[in-house]
Amino acid sequence: MGRLKLLGEQEGGGTDDHSALSNLDYAQSGHSGFVPSQGEALIDILRLNQNVIRDSEGNDRIQLGITSPHIKLTDEVRIGTRLGVGADPQTDVGLRVAPTMERSGNITVLGCNPTVRMTGGAGSIYAMQGQATALVYSGATAVLMAGLYFTTLGSSAGTIQELYGVWVRTGLQMYTGSAPTLWGAKLRSPLLFFSTYPSTVYGMEIDDQGCYAASTHNAIGLKINDQTAVTGNKYLVEAGPSTPYLRLVGGGDPPENKSNLYLKFGSTLYRVVKSGSYMTLETP
Repeated sequence: MGRLKLLGEQEGGGTDDHSALSNLDYAQSGHSGFVPSQGEALIDILRLNQNVIRDSEGNDRIQLGITSPHIKLTDEVRIGTRLGVGADPQTDVGLRVAPTMERSGNITVLGCNPTVRMTGGAGSIYAMQGQATALVYSGATAVLMAGLYFTTLGSSAGTIQELYGVWVRTGLQMYTGSAPTLWGAKLRSPLLFFSTYPSTVYGMEIDDQGCYAASTHNAIGLKINDQTAVTGNKYLVEAGPSTPYLRLVGGGDPPENKSNLYLKFGSTLYRVVKSGSYMTLETP
């Protein structure tokens, strides 16, 4: 019995090299993995046996793994209009991050920890940057707009020792450049361009922290710890221009009968001094 002859095989034995089967159309070449229009075998593009998907230039773009990370995307990635992490995408949320996580140690839902190397020039570096820009058309009402809008909510019967709505820190490590200025937080002036001016602008407002009559907790609107250790000026509050309207000095108790509070009268800053049952002023 003669040997079977493959469809499209040339006379004289033909070839077993799939890449040479250029006489097959797409439907006939499906079994071979060879796609003439692309000039590359599908098995070379979709290396599923190697858990790799390549682009048309042969670059590995999607890496599949049986251990974490199970899917690894290489280089620049754009994902549609909405993305859900740990939950389905939501029509009114661009990036929805709502995983269900459970472990006995630390948990971070969103970690922004870039390692940036500035090799020259001058510029700004942001771990996280955002701007909420909304076009509020006539007839619509934006009840509230916020660049950042956070709530920290604890529940269940375990122990919560401390709970922060916002926790921030600045720092320097192995830095040998010129001495910078550090801010824990800075509230910039508002941006007002060709707009109806606001009726009132608050740099910061602290709501009533003792508004629950049934609670026995202590309520402190603003707490500033003492400023110690440094050999420079130690001011708990400095309010006003270079010669401030009010200054509250920290770093330790004041001399007897004198106050850490300074007040400005005219263009001069005075210290509050106790004289018997009265308060007097002296220049520092």
